[in-house]
Amino acid sequence: MDLDRITNPLRLAKGPHQPGTGAGCAMNVISYINGDSKITDYPACSARPLAAFVQSCNDLLAGPGGYLTPENSIIALDLGWQTVGTAGVSRRVIHGWVAELLTSPTWGLVRYAKITTIKAIANIAELHRRIARGTMPSLTSWHTAYDIAMGEANAFVFASNPAGFYALQAAHQSTELVGDRRQATLDAVTGSALRAHVLGTGIDSPIRYAQVTSEAIQSWRRLAGLPQPKRAAPHQPARRNDRARRFARTSA
Repeated sequence: MDLDRITNPLRLAKGPHQPGTGAGCAMNVISYINGDSKITDYPACSARPLAAFVQSCNDLLAGPGGYLTPENSIIALDLGWQTVGTAGVSRRVIHGWVAELLTSPTWGLVRYAKITTIKAIANIAELHRRIARGTMPSLTSWHTAYDIAMGEANAFVFASNPAGFYALQAAHQSTELVGDRRQATLDAVTGSALRAHVLGTGIDSPIRYAQVTSEAIQSWRRLAGLPQPKRAAPHQPARRNDRARRFARTSA
């Protein structure tokens, strides 16, 4: 991350960048460094679902006044840096990632699911895995999986487990990825997943939410065959990390 290029640093804060305010999220910093003509929450160099994860984490790391501390700024910037180079992957990578989004034992949404809905989520994840392996399940398989998940959703009492509701919603929404509106569908799936993680993890433990975000990014990079970026861990005296720390002090 070439932080020397930032001549007028953004102050890391909750919410999207507003021109003239000098404040924005970690993905706005990545957008600036990437040379985007307009500072955006979704830099051209980063996959949209991963950028959304980082934005959500950035907001949870913000303090009561809406700004991130120097320490939390480092966490958010490091996560943003991990998304660089993740855009433009194949359809098979996306389906493989959605399968892990749903059922990964370390960061998957299934952790929030009720016992009665786990099978419906797992069945949909398996259909995505089959595409990731190069086999297209029949449309009948997708329709059946969708109908089962929707049946569970219609019987779901939201107040009893809001995170579980959004986990199930992400699963049945993801069946639409085999249709024509793939980007809109992926955005919707990611949105539901983020709501589940915020309700299930983020509100109580923003640092754990940051770990989930990192695992989501690492999963995408691994499936796409991308190298894992060097991370600016606090114990590493790397020059990039020192510059990030100086930036964070300035922006806090």
